[in-house]
Amino acid sequence: WVAIIDDHQSVRSCLARVMRLEGIRAAVFASAEEYLDHAAPTAPTCLVLDMQLPGMSGYTLAQLLERERPTVPPIIFISAHEDLLASVADDRLTHGSLRKPFEMDDLLALVKPLL
Repeated sequence: WVAIIDDHQSVRSCLARVMRLEGIRAAVFASAEEYLDHAAPTAPTCLVLDMQLPGMSGYTLAQLLERERPTVPPIIFISAHEDLLASVADDRLTHGSLRKPFEMDDLLALVKPLL
């Protein structure tokens, strides 16, 4: 399954719909804290993670997961701010990054090989 973490409801619903249409199970979360509170029986295959979230930022969540969980799933960072994406471009936690608005095919090209 894919975890989609974004504070904009329209983005969450759109990304979840695209995943569903592709036969990919997805769960959506409005914040890093909501994701951390979610008790899933298995870890997600990947995270689609907005960098700017209310409360804990997306990158802070990624760092916390790296410290506290044995295996961090691949992370696809999304943001409307090119400078934020550039700051994680070479980070070992980054599987990929997309600048909003992005093409769904570009997202799927990053997600599908991980399934």
